[in-house]
Amino acid sequence: MKKITETTTTAASASKATLSALFAAAFFYHLHVVSQVAEEPVPVEEPEEAETPAITSQPVVQAARISRSALPSINRPDPRATLPTGNRPRRSAPVREPQLKIVPSKELMITDLKVVEDPVRTDPAQGELAAWTFKHLMENMSGENDPSDFTLKWLQEWESDQEINGKLSPARPGIRQAVIDPWLAASGGEKLDLAKAPFKLLAIVNRLDLRVHDADSVTTAGEGRFIFGVLNDEGLPLPPVAGPITGGFVVIFEYELEAESMRDLARWSRQWHALGKHRKGSPQYNEALEKITRRFTDAGNAPGKVNGNAINQVRTNEFAFGPNWELREFVLNSDSGLLKQHTVAQTPDTMLLNGTAGLATLINDHETDLLEGNFSLPGDLNGPASVTGPFLPTDFDDFEERTFTTIPLIDDFIDIPWSAEGIFNNEARHTFALNTCNGCHRHETDTGFLQVGFPAEHSLPGSLGKEAHLAGFLTGVDAPDPVLSEGEAHSFNDLERRADDLKELLEQIQNEGQIRPPSKSHRPKFIH
Repeated sequence: MKKITETTTTAASASKATLSALFAAAFFYHLHVVSQVAEEPVPVEEPEEAETPAITSQPVVQAARISRSALPSINRPDPRATLPTGNRPRRSAPVREPQLKIVPSKELMITDLKVVEDPVRTDPAQGELAAWTFKHLMENMSGENDPSDFTLKWLQEWESDQEINGKLSPARPGIRQAVIDPWLAASGGEKLDLAKAPFKLLAIVNRLDLRVHDADSVTTAGEGRFIFGVLNDEGLPLPPVAGPITGGFVVIFEYELEAESMRDLARWSRQWHALGKHRKGSPQYNEALEKITRRFTDAGNAPGKVNGNAINQVRTNEFAFGPNWELREFVLNSDSGLLKQHTVAQTPDTMLLNGTAGLATLINDHETDLLEGNFSLPGDLNGPASVTGPFLPTDFDDFEERTFTTIPLIDDFIDIPWSAEGIFNNEARHTFALNTCNGCHRHETDTGFLQVGFPAEHSLPGSLGKEAHLAGFLTGVDAPDPVLSEGEAHSFNDLERRADDLKELLEQIQNEGQIRPPSKSHRPKFIH
C-alpha cells in the first residue's frame, strides 16, 4: 500500500505540476502578447475638420487581433506549452509601422486663423508669451541694439540709395509717409513702439525642403519662416500703388533650422511632422508649434551667428511706395548687428542684364547645370534688388536694343520676363528665371507677385476673417510659358512637392536610422 500510495501521490503531484505549468504558460503567454501590443502605442488624434488631401505612404497593414483562441487551452492542454522540445507558443503577427501622412496645412504652410490670430501668442500686450509677434522677433534679433532703434534703422534703409555688390539700389523714400511716420505718430512721436507695429501675421512656414546634407555630413536642416503683411494707419492692408492685389508690402523672416548631425535633422523633421496629430489651432497644436518656433526665433539659440540669432535673411516684397514691384533682402551685419540690405539670391540686376547678349551667353554656357539643378549664379552678377515690373520703355536707356520679350499691360506699361535672343534652350531659360526672385513671383509661375498675401476679402481692422491667400504656384497651377507662343505650360504645386520631400526624409530616417545622414544626398534645387 505504501508503494501504491507513493505512486498515487507522485502522480497527483505530477498532475498538479502539469496543471500549474499550463496555467503559468497561459499566463506568461498572455503577458507576452499584451506587452508586444503595449510597446506600440496607437496615437490618438484629436477630431479634425475636413482637410486638404494628405500625402501618404503605402497603405498600412492593420495590427493582428488578439483573441482567446490564440491562447493555450486550459481544458485541453497544448503539449507545445509544456513539453521541453524547444517549441514555443504561436506568435502574433508583427506590428507594422504606422501610416505616414503629411498634412501640408498643419506641417508646412500654416495659415489657420486660430494659429495666426492666437489671442496670446500674437498679442504684443502679452509680453514674453507673445512669441509670434513682430515685436518678439525683432527684440530677439536685435542683439545689443535697442530693438526700437534697430527696427527704425532697418526701415530707413529704403530712404537712401544703397550700393550693393557694386550696383545701385535706388531709394524708395515713400516708406517714410507710408510706414515710418504713421507708426511714430501712433507711438507718441519719439520712438517706435514695437507693441504698435503695423505688421499682421499671415503664415508660419516649414522649409525643411531647403536642407543640405550628403552621406557624410549635415550642413543645415533648412528654414522656418514667418510671413507678415504690413498695415496702414487704419489697420487695413497697406495698398499697392496700382493693381488689384490686396496689400502692397509683405515681409518674410527666414530663419535657419540649425543642424550639425542627423540626430538634429531627425528632431526637426519629427517635431514638424508631429503637428499633424493635433487639431489645427487647438491648445495642443499651438503649444507644440511654439516649441518649434522658439527653437529658431529666440536669442541665444544660434550662438555662432550674428546677435546669437538664427535669422538667415529678411526678405521684402513691396509695391506700396515705389514705381514697381520690388524684392529686397536684408541680413545682419557682423560689425553693427543691424539689418543691412544685401544682394538678392540667384537674381541678377534686371535693369542691367535682361534682354542682353550677356544673358543669352550666361544661360547657354550653363545649360547643363541649369537642367540638372546644379546652377549657381556667379557672385559678381547678384543684383542689389529684384525689380519685377510693371515697366515703362523709358525705364531702359537702351530699350530699342534689348531683345527681351515684352507683355503688354495697360497704356504703355509692360511686363518683361527673363529672355533674350540667342538662348538655345527655353527650358534652361525657364529654370534660370524660376530661381530668380522676380521670375518666381511673376510670369514663370503665373503669379501676381505675392505667393502669400492678404485674403482678397477680409475683416480688417481686427481679424483677417479668412486665411491668407496662397498663389497657384503653391496650391497647383498650369502656368503658360511667358516666352513661347505655342501654348506650352509649366505645372506647379509646390506644397505637394514639399510634402513629398518631407515624406521622403521621414522614410529615410525610419529605414536608415538617425545616426548617419541618409545615403541619398540632398541639395535644394529651388531656393525661394
